[in-house]
Amino acid sequence: MKILVVTQQLVPHVGGLSTHVETLVRGLSLQGHSVSLVHGGMAARSRVEKALRLIASLGNRDRMTSGAFLSMLRSLRNHVSSCVASSRPDIIHCHDVYASSAVISIATDNSIPILQTVHGPALYEAQMGGVDKQPCLREIIIQCERDAFQGVGHYICVDSGQAQILKDDYYVPNDRISVIFNCIDVDEVRCLANGHLPVPVCRPFFLVPRRLVVKNGVRYAIEAMLHVHDPAIELIVAGNGPLRVELERFASKLGLSDRIRFIGGIPRDQLMPLIARAKGVIIPSVPTNGVIEATSLAVTESMAIGTVPIASRIGGLVELIDNENTGLLISPADPKELARAMDSVISDDNYRKCLVKAAKAKAERDYSVHPWLTKIISIYNAMLRDEVAS
Repeated sequence: MKILVVTQQLVPHVGGLSTHVETLVRGLSLQGHSVSLVHGGMAARSRVEKALRLIASLGNRDRMTSGAFLSMLRSLRNHVSSCVASSRPDIIHCHDVYASSAVISIATDNSIPILQTVHGPALYEAQMGGVDKQPCLREIIIQCERDAFQGVGHYICVDSGQAQILKDDYYVPNDRISVIFNCIDVDEVRCLANGHLPVPVCRPFFLVPRRLVVKNGVRYAIEAMLHVHDPAIELIVAGNGPLRVELERFASKLGLSDRIRFIGGIPRDQLMPLIARAKGVIIPSVPTNGVIEATSLAVTESMAIGTVPIASRIGGLVELIDNENTGLLISPADPKELARAMDSVISDDNYRKCLVKAAKAKAERDYSVHPWLTKIISIYNAMLRDEVAS
């Protein structure tokens, strides 16, 4: 089968979507399928084009950003058009509404079924970045969502919450939606976990592998350190983002600077050894502007490696973790409850080992590559059968 995978994001980059796409492309290729990838990095603009667009916008940030975004979509569409012309794919598999919006007309004109994996609500996430202050860009995003959620043949949602959004907000019928949780390459993750630590570690620690934005709730993990009983415990925050300076100041204000380390964003091969040596991996997400955490690769990676995940009881995290069996779920934005969960992992080694054993088994059974690919390929085949029948 010939499959064209498309996303407006850069691949590779530090983040879950890139890991998802890379795993999909590699897995399909290993099974003998012919896979091509078109991504946002291929749509980069020249310095001359950037300068001309800046002049044309006359300093209007909204106009400049909107123009750049439309240019990226056109470039993405041109790359897809070239791929279709040179080697007609059987399926186009998009991974965001922008990619779907850009290629729907090409897929329709060439009678190629188009599938989209829904990783999260585009507009809600853009609103966290302040898109409401840029009305032109906001309208482009809304139009991309409308196009994508009307013109795509089938949708894979990474959790039940994303599926519900499609049904409630865009009236997508149930028979065009499948819920398939993200997978991990268990063997690869465990191999990477044996690598060298990216930073020196001298005392026991918990790890927060999160981008520093409001919805990821990192400030509550910082505040929880006030209530953790063992003063030797350290918190390592692996991630960058617009809140870094604010969170560093917050830790200092609480008198925790000597127990909390911000190490910035690190590549996956350096993150896995940190997960392996941590007492627990904390995902303290909070609902923000309509955005509720879908799934977290860090949760499934920690389960596969053998480190206890501690996550907020919201969204797709509830579907990933069996509370007090394969990990711990806590109320969002509750530092004291989070601290109690951390204490339970530290103080009772037998309890921790029971959680780890069940988590590793669940990761192998439910989140490994082979069953995930089997489900996706079955959707490809069903779409191809429907295309032939029509």
